[in-house]
Amino acid sequence: MTYKELVDRIARVCDQHPIIRDFGYGAITDLKTMNAEHGNSLVTATDEEDAMTLYPYVFLNPTQSTRSSQAISYRFNMIVMDTVLDNGLELLHGDAGDIDQKDPPYNQTLQVQSDCQQYIDDIIAALRFSLQTFYGNPLLMDVQLSVNLTPFKERFQDTVAGFTATLEVMIAQPINNCKTPF
Repeated sequence: MTYKELVDRIARVCDQHPIIRDFGYGAITDLKTMNAEHGNSLVTATDEEDAMTLYPYVFLNPTQSTRSSQAISYRFNMIVMDTVLDNGLELLHGDAGDIDQKDPPYNQTLQVQSDCQQYIDDIIAALRFSLQTFYGNPLLMDVQLSVNLTPFKERFQDTVAGFTATLEVMIAQPINNCKTPF
């Protein structure tokens, strides 16, 4: 299994999830966020549909991988996020009749984070326990279950909350001189 095939498999799992609406891959700077001037957009997007951020959103950020004589361990930061409120703020009516804005209530943020953590479990389960074959042969792929989870709440042009998971996928792929092209 190649690196691209692994990323495509993770994207396919996210695409098949009944709740997750968008998937992205790349450097943190490639994360899609709202753009106040142009609705939802990405700086590098070429058309409006590609630029729209649909939530819940899963973003796969590659990190350092390792190669041994028998396997490759690919590591990713998998960022799963959803919006906290449509406008990201809560209107408060003060005693004097004035209107103020504050961050969304913590219980809503906790609910979004809790939901995103469940989506991470769903993705890990689908990758770990799905039928894994590659060109008709069993694929020796293992999603490591020592996943670090970090909750977050960030305000870009939109307010999002969720979890970042350190995902490690080990694929048995021994170095084999019989398969080299020379």
